[in-house]
Formats: sequence, structure tokens, C-alpha cells
Amino acid sequence: MRSDSLRAIPFKIASLARTYKNIARNKIFYLLKFMLFPTYQFLVFFLIIFSAILSIKPQVDLYKIVLLVSSLLFYSFWSFDFLLLLVLGTAYNYIILRAACNGKYKKLALISGIIFNIANLGIFKYCNFFVTSLFEVLNQLQIPASFQVLQIIAPVGVSFYTFRMISHLIDCYQQKIPCPKFVDYAAYITYFPQIASGPISRPREFYSQLNSPKKYDYQIEEVIVLILSGLFKKYTLSSFLFNFTQLPFKVPQQYSSIDLILAAISYSCLIYVDFSGYSDLANGISCLLGFKPIANFNMPYRSLSLQEFWKRWHISLSEWLRDYVYFPLGGNKYGKLRKYVNLLMTMAIGGFWHGAGLNFIFWGAIHGLGLIVNHLCKDIPQAIHFKLDCAFPRFAKFCSWLLTFSFVTGSWVFFGTPNWETAVSFFEGIVHPAVATFQFNFWQLYLVIAVIGAINLWGDRIAQLLQTVLSLKNIFFRVVLVSLLVYTILMLGPSTVPPFIYFNF
Repeated sequence: MRSDSLRAIPFKIASLARTYKNIARNKIFYLLKFMLFPTYQFLVFFLIIFSAILSIKPQVDLYKIVLLVSSLLFYSFWSFDFLLLLVLGTAYNYIILRAACNGKYKKLALISGIIFNIANLGIFKYCNFFVTSLFEVLNQLQIPASFQVLQIIAPVGVSFYTFRMISHLIDCYQQKIPCPKFVDYAAYITYFPQIASGPISRPREFYSQLNSPKKYDYQIEEVIVLILSGLFKKYTLSSFLFNFTQLPFKVPQQYSSIDLILAAISYSCLIYVDFSGYSDLANGISCLLGFKPIANFNMPYRSLSLQEFWKRWHISLSEWLRDYVYFPLGGNKYGKLRKYVNLLMTMAIGGFWHGAGLNFIFWGAIHGLGLIVNHLCKDIPQAIHFKLDCAFPRFAKFCSWLLTFSFVTGSWVFFGTPNWETAVSFFEGIVHPAVATFQFNFWQLYLVIAVIGAINLWGDRIAQLLQTVLSLKNIFFRVVLVSLLVYTILMLGPSTVPPFIYFNF
């Protein structure tokens, strides 16, 4: 009896670890909702910052200080502890950066800086994962273990600003950019529209705009469309779909096969409108602050291949992984086999970056395998000089699209479920459902999915049309139109906005 109790200790402690972590995370998200982009609290904050920045942009030094203080203030609303970690991390990285730019021991500074940032990310993001994994391994080996588990909550945006720190360090070491002033560097790392969920801007472009006395010459129509698009995607579409994905991804045993398929499609739509909506809002805010928008999504669900999908989905991260992981591993320089291995490793690393869990690693790995198959389908015909002419090109394109979308949607199940076991149970529920009742038969759900499909097919045309209409000279018409659109978005949205999905990462 005593032996059985000891063996059960690791699972009990691991379960408690997950429970306390979830409680702490929920408390943080309760605070976060007061400074999400589509909230009145953020609107008041931004209007104050924008009013201060609007007139001082030509005074570059003062502008940089105000922008930096604004970013630190914005981050402090979440947690002063998180702010302290960010400030200390920024200061330490700048010291390493100076050594990597000008010192004798440039390579040592580069290595130590990369190790520090990866270790920092590992402690705050992956410590709980490794500890609970250790408990489970010890339990499988029937080795009793009991020691206190530290509950470490990852600071909001730590994955994103750590990537910025690492890429900046590498760029300076390779002398692609000169060593910046501390204020410039701190403004880049802490830039508040992008710190929580990207896009991951590159320092060269950021600094050129930061140090320019001229404001980015944006068209007001472009900014309005970006903000309206972000609000509609996040406040209306994402908030609606949120309710159809939570329970099926936690307890799939309670839903029928059709419900689970609809839940998977809904999650695929949810993560797109949630994240691209955040990117649209971040780009719109950046335009008003004097920075050019960064393309982060380009209608990804119209892709005809997985390779095309990753050129359209989370573009700034895809390019970061290409430049700072795939190319350093060797890229495609050393033959086909090495290229395939590098693709698999890069995507697995990208998956693990998203979250601490086997399901995230598997999500990245299957995308790596999918990309390998994608490349093989191109490399083999080229190697044997074979050209396939399809008699039904439109049907072939439809099949390519359907296969790509199905693969991406299926892989999101591993991304959206809390653990590996739930993901497996989700797929088992599709094949052998425990429930026969169809619960998600709502016309509103079908309409929202259709709207998101239209955005992926004709989003660029819709945005261009709206910009053209808003550029008409009749001011009264423009004000009325924008007011009606904002009113419609607010009326269709919920009373409480769910947190952005990528705040988890």
C-alpha cells in the first residue's frame, strides 16, 4: 500500500502543478482583458499616447523616449514583475550586444548571449513541462519521487521579444547592422504594438523609421481599413468562434463526429481571425505611430500547397525561422537529404517555440514532414525530367487546396488541445464517436465560416474596395460609413472579449 502511494506521488504533484499553473494563468488573463487592443481601456491609453507622439515626431530624441516610456507603461499594466524581467533582460542583452559589435571576444559574446536568451526562455516557458515530464518518467520506472514544484508563469510576449533579442544579436555580430544606442534598442525590444504577439519586425527597418523626423506617409484610408479589419476579425468573428472550440478541444468524448469536424474547422478559422486580427490592429496602430505595416498574413487558407501556406501564414515568424534556424543549419546547400532534415528540424523547433508540450512538438514535426513531401513532389519529377500535364487543371487545384486545408486543419487539433492524450481522443471521437447527437447545427456558425472563407479568397479585393470608398471626398459620407461599420462590429461582438490566442505563446 505504501509503495502504491509513493508511485502515485509524481502524478498527483504533476496534476497539482498543471492546476495551479492554470489558475495563475487565468488570473493573468483576467487582468489582461483590460488592456487588450479591442477594449475601451486601450482606446483611452492609445489616444493619450498618440496625442503626445503626434506633435513630437520631428524631435527624434524626445519621440524615442516617449515611445519607450509608453511601451514600458503598456507592459506594466500586465505585471510589474514581468516588466522588471523585461527591463533586466533588455539591459543585459544590450551589454552583450556591445561586446558582440566592438569587443575582442565577439564570438564568445554571441554564444553567451544566445545561451542566456534560450535559457531564459527555457526557465520561464518550459520548466513546468520538463518537471512534469520527469515525474511521469520516474513513475513509469516505478521510482518514487517527491520534491517541490516551482510554479513559473511565462511573461506575456516572452517568446516574441526573445526572438527579437536573438536575431538582433546575430545581425550585429554579422555586421549587418551597426550597434544602436541603448534608447533605440530598448524601444525596438519593448515596442508595445508588437511585444505580445508580433509581428516580429527587423531592426534595420525599425531603426530607419524610428530615427526619421518624418512620419510614415500613410493613407488614412489604409489605417481605417486595418483597424476595422482587426476589430471585425477579433471582436466579432473570433469571439463568436471561441464558444464553439473550447469544450470540444477539452472533452471531445462529449461530442459527435460531425461536431468534432466542425469544431476543428472552427478552430482553424478562429486562430486565423484571432491572430491576423491582432496583426491588423498592431499594423494600424504602428502606422499612426510612424511605422510601416508588416505583412504577417496573406489569405493563407487559399494556399494550394503547404509550402505556399507557410509563405502566407505568420510571415514574420516563417521568415525568422528561415533566416535564423533553417539557413544556419545549412538550408539546401548540402544536398536534398540534408535539406529535408533541416526542414524537419526547423519546423519541430518552431512547434516547440509555440508551447511546452509533446503536442506542439508533434504539430511542428508533422508540418516539417508535410513540407518534405511537398518538396519531394517537386524534386522527384525534376530529377527524372517528368512533367505532368493535368487534363482538368481547375479540379487539380481544388484537390490541392482541399488536401492542404485538411492537413492544416487536422494539425491544428494538436495545437489547440491541452495535451497529447486529448488530441488523440479528438481524432478517435471523429472515427468512433461516443455521442451521436449533433449539437453544432447553427446557421450562424455556417455563416461565420463562410465569411472567413470569403476573406481568404477575396480579402485583398474587399480591402481595396473599402479603401477606394473611404477615399471619396465627401467627408460626411466617410464619417457616416465608418461610424456604421464600427457600430455594427460592436453590436455583433460580445460583452467580454476573450484573450488573444497567441498571448499563450
